[in-house]
Amino acid sequence: MLKFIMEQNLLLYVLGAACIVGVASQMILKQIYDRMIRDTKNTGEANGRFLQQLRQRFQYCSHLNEKVGDVQALIQKALIEYRYWGMSLHRWKRFGAYCLVVSLLCAAYGSVYVVRGGGQLLNGNLYFWMGALAVGLTAAAYGIADTGYRKECLEIRLTDYLENSGAVRDYSENPEEAMETFDETKMSGVTVTPIVPVAAGRKAKKRARAERAAAAQTRAQKEKSDLKENLARLKAGMQETAAERDREKNLELLRQMDPKEQERILREVLQGILS
Repeated sequence: MLKFIMEQNLLLYVLGAACIVGVASQMILKQIYDRMIRDTKNTGEANGRFLQQLRQRFQYCSHLNEKVGDVQALIQKALIEYRYWGMSLHRWKRFGAYCLVVSLLCAAYGSVYVVRGGGQLLNGNLYFWMGALAVGLTAAAYGIADTGYRKECLEIRLTDYLENSGAVRDYSENPEEAMETFDETKMSGVTVTPIVPVAAGRKAKKRARAERAAAAQTRAQKEKSDLKENLARLKAGMQETAAERDREKNLELLRQMDPKEQERILREVLQGILS
């Protein structure tokens, strides 16, 4: 089987295919970034799906919170969640490196087979030179794509687009236009977050704040009432304990007296009660 693979040069085909796919992946990633950057230059209605979703999310957060605290984090999260053909931008960038690893493995295995067969490492060894070519083409593809610079440029342009360009309008003055824009986006098949007017969002926040304050006040009143009831019970218990102690003290005094004295005191008490 191994001899058949080497005789048919299947490793060379796999090496070349992996190299081509790796280079193509970086060119595709370059086109993705270029298209996103090109969309940010249009200060009118967003054309790309990514920019539409980011714009809708920014407006939604602005309407609920009156402002977006960290625009950079919002942009980075949107870039992380973006998918093209089911793959994230980071995976597209890594895909070229994976293909290069496959190419180098094929070149190394083929070179080992040639050297063990009596051949030389450099002279007449197609696997070695094809591996070197794969390295050169992949490095050139990464250099041309320059995804690091394009990503940084895209983040800066998106920040400027959301904060400074005025492209993201406040729809609080014209809610019908906001609903019309949302309906058109929904009909186009793009999944977005619905936009609510600023006035409605602020009323909802005030209503929620008032409900929380009322609940806190009710809870405080209940706790105060419980505290008063517990104090009243404690006071009544203390009074009963004091009265019981007085009765026990009086009985003890009566026991210590002479019978005649006890009789005199009891007679005076009864006279006082009957009178």
